[in-house]
Amino acid sequence: MRHNILGGLVIFMVVVTCLIMIDDISKPKKEEIKQTKTEIEKVEQQNNLAVIDN
Repeated sequence: MRHNILGGLVIFMVVVTCLIMIDDISKPKKEEIKQTKTEIEKVEQQNNLAVIDN
């Protein structure tokens, strides 16, 4: 009787693991694209000066 319970538990865990793997493989991967915005301001009082804010 004890071998039946352990065998059933092992089979159950294998099936759950396979279902999780299939679910993970079948979903499309979402790649987040992070865009960086850079602004350059020209100061009229001084020559060749730019301010970059990130």
